[in-house]
Amino acid sequence: MSFAPLKRKILAKVSPTGQEAQEEKRFALGLAATLQKIGGVKVSFVGSAARDTGLRGDNDIDIFVQYPASLEKEFIVKKTFEFTRKNIKANWIIRYAEHPYLQARIGNFKVEIIPCFVAEPHGGIKSAVDRSPLHMDYLQRRLTPQQREDVRVLKQLLKNNGIYGAELSVRGFSGLVCEYLMLNYRSFENLVKEAAKWKPPVRIDIEGDSEKPFSEPFVLVDAIDRNRNAGAVVSETNLNRFIALCTALAAKPSEKFFFFKPKAISKSEILKRWEKRATSIALVEMKAPDLVEDISLPQLKRTEESIFRNLTLSGFPPMGSTSFEANGKSFLLFEFHHEKRPTLRKIIGPPAWNGKAVAEFLKGKKPLRGPYVEGERVVVEETEENASIFQALEKIKKTPVDAGVASNYLKPIRQALVRRNQQVFEAPCLGELQRYFFKREPWW
Repeated sequence: MSFAPLKRKILAKVSPTGQEAQEEKRFALGLAATLQKIGGVKVSFVGSAARDTGLRGDNDIDIFVQYPASLEKEFIVKKTFEFTRKNIKANWIIRYAEHPYLQARIGNFKVEIIPCFVAEPHGGIKSAVDRSPLHMDYLQRRLTPQQREDVRVLKQLLKNNGIYGAELSVRGFSGLVCEYLMLNYRSFENLVKEAAKWKPPVRIDIEGDSEKPFSEPFVLVDAIDRNRNAGAVVSETNLNRFIALCTALAAKPSEKFFFFKPKAISKSEILKRWEKRATSIALVEMKAPDLVEDISLPQLKRTEESIFRNLTLSGFPPMGSTSFEANGKSFLLFEFHHEKRPTLRKIIGPPAWNGKAVAEFLKGKKPLRGPYVEGERVVVEETEENASIFQALEKIKKTPVDAGVASNYLKPIRQALVRRNQQVFEAPCLGELQRYFFKREPWW
């Protein structure tokens, strides 16, 4: 197979223009020169823009201010913040990773100023962000001009298929992982061909000097820290989606893999799709907490998973669920085979040979059938209230701690609106409902 003509078409659409790239670098280097005046620091412009691997319109500028490791985090954060605010005029806001950093929109650029410590490859670090300048040095020396273009092609492929980005809301392939993959496989074409053969777990070690075992399904040993998995965030689902995507792309290269746009589907069409499924659905709609997405979305996902387990244990096992943020609100969507649980419930007890446990199990029970022995277990069958999923969710709203709701969602869920069935389609999240009910990989 030959990807050359296809890559040329893609690069023409996704590569920054020469003027765009020059303006971004000129602006970034100007910021770096200003920050260098702090004194006693090393300032690095890092990331895809610095390495010529970014996509058109990204306009993200990351500047790392490196201090001697002998200093304290509180000191370097305070010094960087004070100098930046005094010497670079912008509406700076504080963001948080392992420690605070500054972010601002300046003209067309989103700028981040990150204080960190000087570190050595494979050495100890005081902060996770200390690795970024090391990544910059390593990749800048090794990536060829052709590979930098191939990184752009790979990023567009991943972005178009929803698996680009290390955010916990995505759990996909980061820009760093893209560059490591291109360095390891030498070209986009070879990466696609080899990835189509992957069978998880996948382990890649560019330097070949790591003996550390990792438990994740996708392992890409960090070339500047042999004890770290740079691909740890990639989920099992997204790894397998990438393998299937490469398999399809290798079989029949096409622009559709890079620029697929789902057609808009009306509310009535989405409603008809749900009606054909003949299921019951519940949408929990609540105010989104005032948090950055890296905190709010993982907590929302954890809340979804906890409520899923709680509903299952209560006799309402969902057949599917999802969680998302839209229009300043947080949503939990659950789909069920039936709105109400069966009135008859089979309860499996302890082993028949454990008399003490059996006596405790049967205490207070008035079974409709049983107790009887099935295999080694004592079993009873009881009737219970024919409650609905909506009653179960209202109970969770009143006692969210018992249901395992994440801390920042305890207050919002108590005040949440629970929409049921047709009411769900009146919520301000039509795009997410479309994605749920018409879920399909774009290459199939």
